[in-house]
Amino acid sequence: MEKPLLVCTLSKRQARTALESEGCDLLVVSSAEQILSTEFPRSPRLFVMTATTENLEEVLGVISVLRNQWPLTDILIWAPGIENEQVRILFQSGVRDVCLSQSAEQLQQLVKETLENQQFLPRMHDLSPQRKKGARFESMLSRSLAMWDLFELCTRVAPTDATVLIVGETGTGKELLARAVHRRSGRSGRFVAANCASIPAELINSELFGHEKGAFTGAERAKKGLVMHANGGTLFLDEIGDMPPEAQLCLLRMLQEKRIRPVGSQSEVEIDVRIVAATNVLLDEAVREGRFREDLFYRLDVIRVNVPPLRQRPEDIFLLFGHFTKRLARHYGLEPPVFTDSFLDALLDYEWPGNVRQLENFSERLVLARFPSALTARDFARLRSTNLAETGQTLEHKQQAVWRKSIDASRTLQENLEPVIEQLEREYLRAKLKQNSGRVAETADAAGISRRTLLRKMKQYGIEKQDFKD
Repeated sequence: MEKPLLVCTLSKRQARTALESEGCDLLVVSSAEQILSTEFPRSPRLFVMTATTENLEEVLGVISVLRNQWPLTDILIWAPGIENEQVRILFQSGVRDVCLSQSAEQLQQLVKETLENQQFLPRMHDLSPQRKKGARFESMLSRSLAMWDLFELCTRVAPTDATVLIVGETGTGKELLARAVHRRSGRSGRFVAANCASIPAELINSELFGHEKGAFTGAERAKKGLVMHANGGTLFLDEIGDMPPEAQLCLLRMLQEKRIRPVGSQSEVEIDVRIVAATNVLLDEAVREGRFREDLFYRLDVIRVNVPPLRQRPEDIFLLFGHFTKRLARHYGLEPPVFTDSFLDALLDYEWPGNVRQLENFSERLVLARFPSALTARDFARLRSTNLAETGQTLEHKQQAVWRKSIDASRTLQENLEPVIEQLEREYLRAKLKQNSGRVAETADAAGISRRTLLRKMKQYGIEKQDFKD
C-alpha cells in the first residue's frame, strides 16, 4: 500500500524526530513559498508548515494558494510562541489545526490524529476544485466559506447585548450557534433554552415568566419562570414562530421595558436577559399572514443569522460524516466501518432534508449495524430507509443474549449482577453526559449524584467529558 505523502517546512532533524515514525513519505522543503514551486510525485496528504510572527504573512499567502490548488488537503501549522490573534487568523485562513507547543511529540500526535481521520474518507482529496475551509468553531465543524462568514458574524455580535434571530431549517444546528453566542458573550448567567412549540399555549406565559401560588388551578406554589432562570445570561427561544399571540405580547413588553410580571402577580421584576431566538419558518411571511406580531418581529430581527442547509454546503458532508463515524465508533467501542466509492457518491448525492441532525443519526445507525465488508451504494439506500427503532430493538435483543450467555450458575446472584450493573451504569452516565454536552455539574444534578461521585465513576469507566462536547 502506498504511503501518504507529507510535505513539510521543518528542518530535516525536526521532521525525522516528529514525523518519520508515522509511516509517511516525507518531502522536506526549505520554506513555505518553496512548496508552491515544488513538483510533487503524487497528491500530498498533508502540509505541515512552521510559522512565526516574522513569516506569518508569507505563510498566510501560501495557505491561500494551497486552499485553492489542494482544497481538501489538510494543513497543520507548528507555531510555538505566536499570539492568540495570530492563531485566530490562521484558523480563519483554513488550516486544520495549530500546534503551539515546543514539543515535537505534540506535533507528532497532531499529525497522527489527522492521518487517522483521513482514513475514513479515502477520496476526500478529489472531492471538488472549489475553495473550502476546515476548522472548528466551538462545537461545530465546517469547511464552508458561508458557514465561516456566519461564525465570524456570531463572534462579532456575541459581546454585545443585541438580540439575535437565527433562521434555518430543522437540524442545521441553530441551538449550537445560540450556545456559541452565549459562551462568547461574557455574560455571567446561564444559557436557558425554551422550545416555544413544545410548551402548551395555556402554560407558555407561566413557563416563561413564572407564576404566583394560586395563580391558576394546579399552581400549588410559586414558580420562577425560564426568564428569571436566565437572568444575567441568555434565553434561547427555539421555534419562536410558534409562540401564541398572548405570549408574543408579553415578550414584546419584556424586550421594551426589561421587566416581567409573573402570572398572578401585582408587581413587576427587573431582568437582564439577552434574547437569542430561532425559527425554521419565515417570520416575514408569518407577519403578512397575521400569525406573528410585526412589532415583535422587528424587535427580534436586530441581528439575523441565516444558517444554510447541508445540501447547500456539500463540502461539509464528508467532513461531518467522518467526524461522526469516528466519534460514534469510539463511543460504542466498535471498529469504524469501511466505505467504497459508490457509497461516498451516494452520501454526497443525497439532499439530507434533516440536515446535520439527520446525518448524525444516520452515522450512528451505520456504526451500530456493524457491516462485515465495505459499504456500497446499495447499503446506503438500505440504511437510509431502515427504521431506527427496529435497529435499536435488534441491538437490545443481541445485548440480552450476551447477558444470558454470561450467566454463571456456580456464582452468587451478586457476582452475576455486578458486570451487568456496571455496564448499565456506564451507558447511563454516557447518555446523561451526552444529554448535557459533557457538563459535569449539570449531569451530576440530573443523575441525582454528587459531582465528586460522578467524576470518580467517570475515571473508573474511562469516560472523558470532552467526548460529549461536540
